Formats: sequence, structure tokens, C-alpha cells
Amino acid sequence: MMTHTHLLPDTRPYPDTPVKNDLLLYAHQIVANTGATQKLARENLHSQIANMFQLNHTLSLSVALNMVSSSEEYAAIMDEMAKVIDAKNDEEQQWLALPVVVVVGSNQPCQLNNETPIAALNKVFAQYEHLNVLSSTTWAKHLLTSEDFTHIKAEQWFNAKKDIATATQFLENLPNQVLQLTKTQSVNILYAIGFAPKNVQAALAQNLRQAAMSLMKVWQDALNQDGVTLFANPLAPNNPILALTQADTIRTQMALDVFSANAIRNIRLQSPRVGVIIAAQEGGNLLFGFDNAEPTYDLPTQVFTWHLSPRDNIASIQQNFIDLMSDCQVENIYVLHNALPENTSLPSYHKAHEQAGHNPLFSNC
Repeated sequence: MMTHTHLLPDTRPYPDTPVKNDLLLYAHQIVANTGATQKLARENLHSQIANMFQLNHTLSLSVALNMVSSSEEYAAIMDEMAKVIDAKNDEEQQWLALPVVVVVGSNQPCQLNNETPIAALNKVFAQYEHLNVLSSTTWAKHLLTSEDFTHIKAEQWFNAKKDIATATQFLENLPNQVLQLTKTQSVNILYAIGFAPKNVQAALAQNLRQAAMSLMKVWQDALNQDGVTLFANPLAPNNPILALTQADTIRTQMALDVFSANAIRNIRLQSPRVGVIIAAQEGGNLLFGFDNAEPTYDLPTQVFTWHLSPRDNIASIQQNFIDLMSDCQVENIYVLHNALPENTSLPSYHKAHEQAGHNPLFSNC
């Protein structure tokens, strides 16, 4: 058995003609070059973004992020933006976010507890050498929903890092919305938000290692409630901009995993073999369809749509899904080589074979 490397096409919309924008120029130079040229481009990009935040004039930045010509250029701009909001001296405060991806199942509408388990968190961090500096973090008393966290602009983080008094006021004024859940199974993200002295940067984005299980228990205990089936997956604390990007991708990945498990289980109750279709769709989507592989059965295709974010890595998403199917002992997989038109439904497993494609587990074409 082998894994085919044919990559799904990238259908995210990019401009047909280059846009005149200094930030885009520097981002292109970062992607296209190495060494001193790349370093200079990073410095220029960083300086321009910082200047825009100081002047509170970010229109050019918004244009650049919406008009990049590749995911690599988008990443270059976002990475420098993240560095700009980092603390630069001992007076400035370092903002951080700890994402918790929560898979919730409930038989009735409910809301999750949004109180940050500050004492329990700091106790765990203090026990591990590579994370103990995090125990000095000043955490918000409540968790932020993904919606509220997304609406905080990068320049707000920049302005709020000035000193402890400014950071404290910003922390106290964070939105406080409780996550409302419907009667269903869902994958959500909650964020613990805090600030700390500059030296906390050494612990950001660190592999949780042995602390992972302890932190998972903290969040299970904090969020669990009667009538709810809950699984909490805490991620490493990180710069807010980087935490948002990482958590959103992992949330979508976990949502796909949950969808896949349910779809495979449902199909196997009716058909002995599962058929899976993978395709790109114009407009920036990846489609994952679950069907029966037996021509004598007529079951509706269940489709999961992954709306690609600018930083999503298609190769990684594709390979992770194929690995998951292999683990689930699903061998009837068909990857469509050409993107489907926007608003076109994913074909059934048998109809898909009428189009150019291959089985990534066995094909070496």
C-alpha cells in the first residue's frame, strides 16, 4: 500500500493582477528570496505594520491581507503582525491566548461554564519547568468564545501591551458571552486570555509534553456538567494572532474527524463497504464525501465541507484525512484531480469514478 502525492488544487480566490501595495511587495520578497534579501524584507514589513498600528491607520494592511497572491504571502504578513504585538521591553506586557477545543454532545440546548480555572491552570504550569513561567500570567476571569476573540483586532492587542495598567483595563473590558449550544454534537473553541511579563515568550507555542494530560483534566473538570458529553483538548498558549490561526485549523480538523466517525458508522450499519470521495471545489473549499462502495446499495452521500482559511495547508489536510481513513480501515477512496465548479454537489462514490482521479492508497500514477 502506498500514499499518492497528487495534491488537491488550491481554489482559494487570489487576484488575477498584482495589487500595488508596499506590504504585498515585502511579503512577495520574503516568499521569493532567502538570506539577506529576505531578512531586509521582513524588517521592512515589520516596521510598516508597527507604524500603522501606532498611527491607528490600518487600511493598507487590510487591503494587503485580502489581496495576497498566495497563502505563503498571507502567512508572511500575519507572522510579522504577530511579532509586532509581542512585548518588546520589560515595561510592555505580552498577551497570550490558550485555546481549548471542546467537542460537546447534548440532548438539549445548554450553555457551557465560561469561568477560567485560574488557580488550577497556574498550579499545573508551576509543576513543569518548560511552562512554569506561565504561572505568572494574569488571566481574564472568564473565557472568550471564538466569535468574540476573532473580533479583537491586532491593533487592539498592540495598544493594550503598553504597560500593566493598560493591559489590566483591556483585560477587564473583554467581552463576556457565554457559549450557547443547541441540541446536537458540535466542536467549539474557548479561549483563556491573559498577559504576562516579556519573559513568558520563552514558554509560548511550546509542546505541552507531560503537562498535556494534567491540563486536559483541568479543562474537563472546569467545563463538564450534567447532561453533557464533553471532550476538552487544550492547546499550547501562544501569541493571540497565532493562537487563533492554529486553533481554528485544529477545530475544523476535529470536526472532520467527528463527522467521519459518525458517517462511517452509519454507512457500515447498512452497507459492508464505505466509499469516500475527496475533492476541491471552486471558491476555496475541500469536500469529503462518505458513501457506500457497493453498487447494490443506494445511500445518500454525506458531505463535510472544509472552508479553507488563508493559512490552511492543503497537503497536510489531505494527508491527515487519508491517514484517518487508513486507521478506520476504509480502503475505497477516490480523489478527484480537477476542482468542482462552485455550488456543484459532490458526486456519489460510483459517479466520481467517471471523472479523472485515483485511489491514494494504491495508485502510483
